[in-house]
Amino acid sequence: MSAVRTVLAAVVWLAIAVVIAVGVAGVAATMGRPPGSPARAELTWTGDHEAGTALDAATVDLQALSDRVDDLGATARDALSQVSAGDVDALQASIAKGATVLDAIDAANTKLRGSVGAVPHAGADWALSVSADTRHRYEEIASTTELTSGLERDWTLFAGRALEAATMTQLLAQHDTQTAGAAREGTAGRYAEALKALDDSDATIARARSLRDSLAKTSDVTTLTAWIDRNAAYDAALRTLYRSLIDSKGRVTTPVRRAIDAERAARAQLPPDTKPLVVIMSDIAQGGLNQAVISIEQARGALNEALDTQQELQVGPTEPPDATLPPDATPSQG
Repeated sequence: MSAVRTVLAAVVWLAIAVVIAVGVAGVAATMGRPPGSPARAELTWTGDHEAGTALDAATVDLQALSDRVDDLGATARDALSQVSAGDVDALQASIAKGATVLDAIDAANTKLRGSVGAVPHAGADWALSVSADTRHRYEEIASTTELTSGLERDWTLFAGRALEAATMTQLLAQHDTQTAGAAREGTAGRYAEALKALDDSDATIARARSLRDSLAKTSDVTTLTAWIDRNAAYDAALRTLYRSLIDSKGRVTTPVRRAIDAERAARAQLPPDTKPLVVIMSDIAQGGLNQAVISIEQARGALNEALDTQQELQVGPTEPPDATLPPDATPSQG
């Protein structure tokens, strides 16, 4: 009887040990497949599906935002070419168009924020409702709502700098036309009319100097200053020559000869072509114009990258997984 009791006790303890072992194994297996992981996809499928549908809608809004920023970039590039050409009228039209596009960007971003805010299961307990992949997708698209926050500031900087640069180009071209007209009057012997035409040249130079002082706050205006000074010096030499000719009644006197020599020396200092204008525009651009365009392009690139990421993360199971299958198991073939 004692031996029988010993055997029975051993069997009981063995059974208890087996039950404990099986229970521990089950707990370990469950811990190895926590909610939110691919191993327990059936626990988050409903949440993933609901959140995914909302994220798809947000992605559509993200595409719309990206399209509007593309529009702003194209407008900025048009404005840059208009700056180089000194086409102030066309530039003003582009700047007005850019302001309209910015309104559309703001509206698109507001809609995107609303779509992101409507994504369900995005709270602190997300791991109980959605998978890590869905959470990753949500975080990626949520970060895009700040990508356009600085564009209005950048466009304002761009618009102001672009108008100043284009106006300067226009003023310099206008001055050349005015001085050339004065020279034609002088060549024809109409010295009083030439002096009157030079008054217009002087006024244009004064406007250019004033604008140069404004540009000097943010740009290197060394080349621009040299251009203005040399043209102003030539205007002064012409004025002295015509006054001398008026005083001499058209006769070539010693003062007239000196004035002629001074005019030739001043003319020799003028730039032979418009290449310095390219340098001037480059100097002005470094003060902010190009940087504003770069900022717009960076926002475009970031939005396009975000769209690519959403496309990569968008693919997922369309049917709920079979919760009865263990991890890594495959359905029986019969």
